[in-house]
Amino acid sequence: MYEVEVKAKLNDRKGVMKKLMDMGCIFSNELHQIDHIFIPNGIPFPPPFDTPVLRIRKQDDKHLLTLKISQSNRQDCIEHELEISDGDKMLEIMSLMNYRKVPIVNKKRIKTNYKDIEIVLDSVENLGEFIEVERIIDEKDSILRQKVQEDLLKFLFEIGIPVDDHMLGSKYDIMLYEKCGLDE
Repeated sequence: MYEVEVKAKLNDRKGVMKKLMDMGCIFSNELHQIDHIFIPNGIPFPPPFDTPVLRIRKQDDKHLLTLKISQSNRQDCIEHELEISDGDKMLEIMSLMNYRKVPIVNKKRIKTNYKDIEIVLDSVENLGEFIEVERIIDEKDSILRQKVQEDLLKFLFEIGIPVDDHMLGSKYDIMLYEKCGLDE
């Protein structure tokens, strides 16, 4: 399974929300997500493509373990996710394995869907407001996945996100690293 997404700065949250609601979208309740992200020791950060990245996400009272492996770019990933019963224990396990923690991403998120597109509006601590749109697909052909990204970028433009605000290849942990460095 591949997660194909694009991201943009969100300078007019209310305007974009209104446009999406006018299109029939209904937003979820706000989620608080804290992402602890790990890469193998000895790998530079940001990690090269094909590097397995593990994430432990605390989402309100739930914990999720996710494996992501970037493919043609950082927003084209193999993704596998499962719920775990004890996030704190998993954090301990990760500290004993050959992985190191990179910047923690603390965000508030609301979600909606439009046709086969998941849309999230994020408020990320120390970074600001963003929108992500994504599709989960089974397509192994990277050229077809890049076409999906192009379609998602067009969708962002159609809902009023200027092209100058599109952020190709951006990930919150990398943006935090570039802004704040690693908190080792």
